[in-house]
Amino acid sequence: MSDIAAQAVDSDSFGRVESHGIDSIPAADRHGAPRELAFLWGGAFFNYASLFTASLLTTYYGLGVWDGLLATVLGTVAAAVILGLLSNTGPRSGEPQIVYTRRIFGLRGSYLGGGLTLFLAVGWFAVDCVIAAQAGAQLFGGSNRWVTFGLVLLIAAISVAVAIFGHQTIKVLEAYGAVAFAALSLALFAVLAPQFHWNQGPAASGADYPGAFVLGFMTCFALVASWYPFASDYSRYLPRSSRTSSVTLWPMVGVALPMLVLGLFGLLLPTIDAKLASDQGVLAVISRHAPAWVTVPFFIFVVLGEIWANYLDVYTAGLVSLAMGLKLRRWQTALGCGVLGTVLAAYAVLVSDFHLAYEDFLILTYLWAPAWAAVVLLSFFVFDSRPRPRLALVAWLAGTGASLAFVNYDNLFSNLVATPRFFNGGLVSTLHGADISGLVSISVAAAVYWTGRRVRSH
Repeated sequence: MSDIAAQAVDSDSFGRVESHGIDSIPAADRHGAPRELAFLWGGAFFNYASLFTASLLTTYYGLGVWDGLLATVLGTVAAAVILGLLSNTGPRSGEPQIVYTRRIFGLRGSYLGGGLTLFLAVGWFAVDCVIAAQAGAQLFGGSNRWVTFGLVLLIAAISVAVAIFGHQTIKVLEAYGAVAFAALSLALFAVLAPQFHWNQGPAASGADYPGAFVLGFMTCFALVASWYPFASDYSRYLPRSSRTSSVTLWPMVGVALPMLVLGLFGLLLPTIDAKLASDQGVLAVISRHAPAWVTVPFFIFVVLGEIWANYLDVYTAGLVSLAMGLKLRRWQTALGCGVLGTVLAAYAVLVSDFHLAYEDFLILTYLWAPAWAAVVLLSFFVFDSRPRPRLALVAWLAGTGASLAFVNYDNLFSNLVATPRFFNGGLVSTLHGADISGLVSISVAAAVYWTGRRVRSH
């Protein structure tokens, strides 16, 4: 990794504020190799959010360890393929992801994607701040909300400060942070391994089991899908000559490897103390059942890992804000988006049940992002000439609209005091709680766009 910091140019170097905004990166400023994307995305996924997401499958969904791992791997890889393919729009155009989609959805259509991406970026910033603050609170002996709130403010400030610098600084810190967090996770895993119940089976059974498995699959799919509108933001500095296969493969490796390692860890942790995991989360399990010499540095790096993930959130939020026409410098928009994310994080700490809010956030993500990605990829790889903005927008909205019939709204709004009766209750009940809205979204959008392009070509 020693060449990661060195391969840069004056407009994009470590420790300096990046000079480019949403303009296309010129050939003279292109640098790096596709393999660096593995370290960058590894930094985004080698953190506690990946471990926590997998832990939901055994803690709340009723899956066992090994079938939970299968659901985790299948959901992650399926989504990571799409992320890798989307990354190719960066070297081809030199543009951020939302700016690139102007040629697909039109300028106004791209604003809709920009607004939703801003929601994703700010939402992830809030999620990462809460996770980091909760880990930091464990170092002070527990989960006091006001201690956690104070840590949210500190972590948010650090995250915004580093994200202001830009692409190359983020890339270097993500790469080295991924390696450090992976090493500490493996050490903690080895210490806790004798306490794991390795062969714990699923609690869900009968007709409910497929629904639980699909829900686990889609949760992991949604975790990766939430990064789709970010893809070319971090590949656009690569030379235009970068091979498509390499640009596709290395993000997949960077996503899948952390989810395999941390996914297994997250699935096994609740088997040590299921009640504690359900009541207080798996961080509390680690704090109670592992020695201090490994938990303290691990919690420190949970905090750092979420800060590294926040670099991506705030950086992309700044680019999207510029793409939507705000007349501000990139660092100013990054600062504003960081402040908004901090407000949401504070709400999640002081008011909401975090694990339920997190599940809701993931479900809201894959209502629209897969359909959007389907249209972008078909436009890029199949129908590169003669854009059809209206058809693209119709296909995206059709996929998103169709998915609404398959959302498990009872699960989505389970943190409300009184959950209303939703129109699709019978369908979801038939599916035994499985939420397949993301799969429907991508399938319908692809079918509508493909058919519309074929009809128009004859």
